[in-house]
Amino acid sequence: MRYAIGFLWAALRMRLRDLVAPLWMPVDWLLSVESRTHGFIASAVGAQILYIQHADGLHALVTEGWGWCAGCGIALRLSVGWLRRVRGIELASTHNDSSGQ
Repeated sequence: MRYAIGFLWAALRMRLRDLVAPLWMPVDWLLSVESRTHGFIASAVGAQILYIQHADGLHALVTEGWGWCAGCGIALRLSVGWLRRVRGIELASTHNDSSGQ
């Protein structure tokens, strides 16, 4: 009985993975190029800056808000690195390796 339930569970996981795969396409597109990733992180932190400045004023942004913005940027950067490893995305090298002439 447990053997049959294991097969059913595996089949359900495979079907679910096939259904969710198209939802990962925009994320993979964003993570595949460094400039897109930097733009996304800058946009998210910029939106946070605008919100803090609008809601609490410039004084709150300068005194307390910068720490939250920096923390958000660091957390997003770490999350991007983790997601790239999990999704198996490797960035192409931008440097010419011509040392073996």
